[in-house]
Amino acid sequence: METVERDIDRSELYVAEECFMTGTAAHVTPVVELDHRPIGSGKAGPVAKRLMQLYFDVITGRNSKYASWCTPCYSRIKA
Repeated sequence: METVERDIDRSELYVAEECFMTGTAAHVTPVVELDHRPIGSGKAGPVAKRLMQLYFDVITGRNSKYASWCTPCYSRIKA
């Protein structure tokens, strides 16, 4: 997915089809309204949903493509 990093004007968010935030604690979090105005449909959009699923698959070890990004923080118990 191609992305562009740039400053945006608040008015761009008012007319956006969807919006989400990312961060260490936020993970991928849809933003459904701003200043009491719905963004898009007022629900999580398809891009945010897709990124949320991919992100959680990666951080829980269910996506082997990005396994090198993860460091286990537990020891496996051998039977």
